[in-house]
Amino acid sequence: NLVALGAAERLVAVSRADDPALFPELPRLPAKIDAERILALAPDLVLLRPLVESLSPGAIATLERAGVAVVSLAPPEWESMPAYLEHLGLLLGVPEGSAAWRKTLAELALVSEEAARRRGAAPPVRVFLESTGRELHTCAPRSWAAHLLAVAGGENVAADLTPLREGSALAACGVERLLGYASRGLDVYLVQRGPMNDATEEEVRARPWAAGLGNARIATIPEELVSRPSLLRVTEGAKALLDLFYPKTSQE
Repeated sequence: NLVALGAAERLVAVSRADDPALFPELPRLPAKIDAERILALAPDLVLLRPLVESLSPGAIATLERAGVAVVSLAPPEWESMPAYLEHLGLLLGVPEGSAAWRKTLAELALVSEEAARRRGAAPPVRVFLESTGRELHTCAPRSWAAHLLAVAGGENVAADLTPLREGSALAACGVERLLGYASRGLDVYLVQRGPMNDATEEEVRARPWAAGLGNARIATIPEELVSRPSLLRVTEGAKALLDLFYPKTSQE
């Protein structure tokens, strides 16, 4: 999101979890705050998540005593993205941080229009998104990923599930419930691949219950394209989902 707002050059370090392709030259620091390493970089501002804040109260106090501003921001939900970007913009001195989100929404509307055109009179593609394979978690109904599935013209078959906890982007499914969804019709079994899940199409097909998916097409997509609340890649993610759900015909 900082990159999308034009603030990439202001970064002096990032987390080890951040995309190495975006920040090849920057120091990469562990999630648990090391106050001395951060102070050595002489930052004006440290941005972190509430989870990191809860893990490192002593280190945060050290940073603040040294005069470094520390701001904790929860990952935004779809509806709160404009306010989140405005907050980032104020912190960075970037006016109208949410203007980029309005532009992105216009781009996403075009993706939805294209999905409707490609679908025609057919029913929407029915999709199950595997967020983690070990526990068989999927996306919660109000999560970033669930919104992107809808933008691209997909129907989330697990929209009746509840989040693991309030505000969580994940929902527990389990094999029995998944096969129940599949028995009512499943077109795409979509696996997000990234730090949370390294499953491949071949691994999914080898699972003992895979035959219960029927004729569902198994596909993978990078986690950063569907599940991270990022202004930078949201349109790219929606377009990738569109092409998975409704491939272009040979005439297009």
